Amino acid sequence: MKPLCYLEGRIQPLAEARLDPLDRGNIFGDALYEAVKVLDGVILHLAPHLDRLRGGLGRVEIPAAAVDSLTEICSRLVQESELTAGYLYLQISRGVLSRVHLPPPDLEPTVMVVPFEQVFDPPGGRMKRAITVPDWRWDFRDIKTTSMIATVQGKLRAGHAGVDEVLFVGPDRQLREGGSTNVFVRREDAWETHPIDGCILEGVTRSTLLELAAQEEMVVVERAPHLGEMETWHEAFLCGTTTGVQPLVEIDRRTLGDGLPGEWTTRLAQALDRLEREFVAGRAGR
Repeated sequence: MKPLCYLEGRIQPLAEARLDPLDRGNIFGDALYEAVKVLDGVILHLAPHLDRLRGGLGRVEIPAAAVDSLTEICSRLVQESELTAGYLYLQISRGVLSRVHLPPPDLEPTVMVVPFEQVFDPPGGRMKRAITVPDWRWDFRDIKTTSMIATVQGKLRAGHAGVDEVLFVGPDRQLREGGSTNVFVRREDAWETHPIDGCILEGVTRSTLLELAAQEEMVVVERAPHLGEMETWHEAFLCGTTTGVQPLVEIDRRTLGDGLPGEWTTRLAQALDRLEREFVAGRAGR
C-alpha cells in the first residue's frame, strides 16, 4: 500500500501531511470520526457510516456539508493508495482557531482521511477474553467523538490484564459495550444486546447483524445483559467494523458457556462474511 492521506483538500503523501497545531481536534478533541472497512479493494458499508457521521456532526453543531464529498474522496484514496484490506479512518474536526472554548459559527471544518492496512481475523475464528470496568465515559457515548481518553484508559487496563477487550458496565451491572465493539449475549433461545438509548454507540456492524439474525431466524432482544445472569449465558460475541464477529469466551476470568465458540456465533460470523464477500463480488462484476 502507498502511504497517502487526504488533507487540506487533496490527496498527498502521508509523510508530508501536516495538521495545524491549532486544529480543535488536537486541542479539544472537538472532532468526530469513522472507521470504514475495505476488503479486496472495495469499501464496505460506507453509506451507514457517513449517515452516522452526518448525524453526529449535527448534534455537536459542526457543519456536515463536507460529508457529501467523502464518497468520492474515499473511492479515490483507496484506488490511489492501492489499499486491498484494511480500513479508512475519516475525521472531521470543527476547524482551526486560537485556543478559545466558544467557536464562531462560520469556522471551516478540517477533513482528514487516512488508509490503514489490516489483516482481518477469520470470521468467528478468534476467541476473545475481556474484563469489565465501570462506565466512566462522558454522557454522549452514542456520538463517535475523538475525545477517547476514557476508552484508552479502559484499553490500558485490558492490556495490563492480558485480555483482548474492556467492557463498560452501568451502575446496575448492566453490560453496555466494549471499548471498540458491541456485545451480544445468548441467554436461553435469544440474543440480548444493549438497546440504543444513549449509553452505547449504534454500531454499523451491530445494525447489520440485527438484520442477519432475523434472516437466520434468531430472536434478538434489545435488553442490556446483566452480569448477575452470567451463569445463564450460553455464548457471547463481540462485533465491530474491523472485528467482524468474534466469540467472547471469558469475562473477568470467568468462562462463558463451554469456553468455545458458540453455534449461533459461528452462524452469524459466517453470515456477515458471506454478505460482505457477496458485496465485493458484485462490485467487481460491475
